[in-house]
Amino acid sequence: MDTSFTHALAEEVITLQAQFPDLSERLTRAQTLIADGRLFMEDTGTEAMVQSKDGTQYYAVNGQCVCKASQHRKEACYHRLALRLYQKVCDRLEAESECYTLNLDTEVIESAAAPAIRPEWLVSVQGKPFIRFEGLLELAHARGLVSLETVVVQASEAMCICQATATFADGRRFTDIGDAMERNVAKHLAIHYIRMAATRASARALRRALNISACSVEELSGEEVTA
Repeated sequence: MDTSFTHALAEEVITLQAQFPDLSERLTRAQTLIADGRLFMEDTGTEAMVQSKDGTQYYAVNGQCVCKASQHRKEACYHRLALRLYQKVCDRLEAESECYTLNLDTEVIESAAAPAIRPEWLVSVQGKPFIRFEGLLELAHARGLVSLETVVVQASEAMCICQATATFADGRRFTDIGDAMERNVAKHLAIHYIRMAATRASARALRRALNISACSVEELSGEEVTA
């Protein structure tokens, strides 16, 4: 985790604990959750998938959470607090001009750390630019990718969640998750939703590593691509 983010996270927790002492313990647990890399933000910026401490469960968190604690109390669980805490830290860093992302345009983009993104890797969907997975993989190899490992962490007939880890020659590791179900992939790929979850997880891990905020085409639903 970036040192500036870690420092801002600690400061935000101290500030909030002083304002809301009754939330002190849950804020500490939320801080640990974020620091452990168990919070995976969705691209909307308002939702996240949170991994349980033992790594066996994922909870979809927005204004609500389906964990057991949320079912037995009115107060926000530490999963929901972690999401809000992460958002507040990002807001703080953005205000301090320390939060940077690379936004793709429809033109070929030059980067000092990687070759130009080929035009054929870029796709415009509803007027917005998206990048193909093959482009992400090419750029990652140019920056020293040595392995891209994907595992299925949760699977059922309704949904599959995979986790991917990209490892680079300098020791850096980037992890993210991807989910898929029959109804949010293209019709001809519906029976392969487990593989789509793996591809989406890999794409998100590579985007995190390359600091690319634009989604990959593979992360879109079939309806979005054909619209």
